[in-house]
Amino acid sequence: MGTIGRRRKPRWLVLLALLIAAAVGGFFVYHFWFAEGGSNGVAISTYRVTTATIRFSITTSGEAKAVDESVVSFGIPGRVDSVEVALGDKVKADQQMASLESDALKNQLATAEANLLSARIRLQQIQKGASDADKAAADKAVVAAQVALDTALNDQKDLLEGASDAELAAAEERVKSANSGLLAAQDNLRKLQEGPSDADLAAGEANVASAQANLTSAKSLQTSAKAGVQSAEAVLQGAGTTYCHTDDHIDHICDDFSIPLSNSEISDLNDSIRPGESPGPALAAATSGLVQANSAYSKALTAEKDAGAAVSAAGAALASAQQTLDALKEEPDAEDVAAAEAAVTAAEQALKAAQLQLDKLREGATESAIAAAQGAVDTARANLAAATAARDDLLDGASQEDIDLQVQQVRVAEVAVEQARKTLEDATLVARFDGTVAAINISVGDLVTAAIPAITLLNPDALEVELTLGETDLPTVRVGQQGVIIFDAIPEKAYQLTVTEIGLAPTTQQGVVTYLAKAQLTGFDPNADVRPAPGMSGSAVIVTQEKTDVLAVPNRAIRREGQNQVVDVMVDGKPETRVILTGISDADKTEIISGLKAGDLVVLPGGTPAEATAAAGGGEGALPGGIR
Repeated sequence: MGTIGRRRKPRWLVLLALLIAAAVGGFFVYHFWFAEGGSNGVAISTYRVTTATIRFSITTSGEAKAVDESVVSFGIPGRVDSVEVALGDKVKADQQMASLESDALKNQLATAEANLLSARIRLQQIQKGASDADKAAADKAVVAAQVALDTALNDQKDLLEGASDAELAAAEERVKSANSGLLAAQDNLRKLQEGPSDADLAAGEANVASAQANLTSAKSLQTSAKAGVQSAEAVLQGAGTTYCHTDDHIDHICDDFSIPLSNSEISDLNDSIRPGESPGPALAAATSGLVQANSAYSKALTAEKDAGAAVSAAGAALASAQQTLDALKEEPDAEDVAAAEAAVTAAEQALKAAQLQLDKLREGATESAIAAAQGAVDTARANLAAATAARDDLLDGASQEDIDLQVQQVRVAEVAVEQARKTLEDATLVARFDGTVAAINISVGDLVTAAIPAITLLNPDALEVELTLGETDLPTVRVGQQGVIIFDAIPEKAYQLTVTEIGLAPTTQQGVVTYLAKAQLTGFDPNADVRPAPGMSGSAVIVTQEKTDVLAVPNRAIRREGQNQVVDVMVDGKPETRVILTGISDADKTEIISGLKAGDLVVLPGGTPAEATAAAGGGEGALPGGIR
């Protein structure tokens, strides 16, 4: 089958088109380089050679670390008795942070100090000879040593026998009480979270209704009591009128008659009608009636007062019942719920502490406690033997050999005291410097050893940067070099740093060799609102070489021809290629060692026509690597 296609153009037409394109291209090239002397061509951009500062830098990663960081551990094994700091707490140097159970250690120190005192006393005694006071003191020391032995034996016996039934019962009762407290706190929290039940609301409304009824009844009784007072007052006034109109009445009562009558007036009235006074029948009847009316009036006043108190009590009961009902109907606020949750947490901690105490009583004496008790007994026996021997030597007198031996005993006792004091100190963790608690790995009741890191303390106000250097960067980095770091978490600020340490131990991962270096943050304000924190990472730029006042040109002006580096220089309006020798470079500029002089105009490829000035090369204040 035949094919249909376009007619192929003659070869000579193609050649003609290529020649025309070449001619047009040559025309534009001529105008680019040579039109109007070249110096004023619109397509040429130049840079006037001048001096500048060139900084050669490397870029690497860095991580902020605390300069002061300490992981503290107890110096001896034991059970944690207290943890006195929380995560994030600020502590002062020498502040106590945690401690182990140390009763046995305190006893050991007390025993060692007693031994030292005894050794010193014995040395003084054998050096001076025995006096009556010395003999008495020696006897007293023997008695004290015997008492200490008896105490140690009793403590050992109690330890081996374990807790008594009464102690266990008391501990169990504390656990039950703490458990009841926890259940009550949990129930209260549940009620706050779930709201009142229908039964609770019904009971609250019934209490309000009952309190209202009681208040109504009390008010009715109060009204009756007030009426009784008015009636009793009228009767008393009538009885007084009758009495004062009766012959032989007591004048001072009637001259200033007021109700109720005073106790002295009632006493005078009763005395006036006693047997032997011979009152008339009318006066006796009037006096008796007045006394009885006054008594009835006083009782009416008391009844009115009691009725008023009953009304007040009923009103308070109604207000309380209404308040309780209103509280049931209201939604609990966040403070109530938070308080209830805090109460649950406190109850849980109380239960945990009570259970821990009960478990310790049930498990009995540990091997270490038994060993410590036996040690105390052995020490007490040795003390008794030493005190007895000291008394005997005192009575017998001492030789120079005895004196020298006792001096040695004093030194041994001093060492024992220092060791016991050091052991007791090892049971306490103290802050080595002012700082912040960064980690807590222990809790009360934990069994720990000296190998367990207990608390980590650091100072976030004193920071350094740990830098990772590549093997090609290491030879160029020196202590004292400066740079900046921008942390990923604080991209808006660059922090200055100075290299302080360079490590030479390599680390190889997947064939990549790196080295660690350290740099100090300078100009770091620990009181700033936004500041670096330990663990933050970022990018660091280190200036490894810097030259000032050197001839420099932009990097893009330099090209390579064969083995040479060259630039184009405008001479008499025309570009002239020159071979140059270069020095160090940074991101923008390259040092010119030879081939150019200040004031030369070098041609820049591309760009907007302009004659660049020294400002194009950056100033002294520019940060390395283009960071501003």
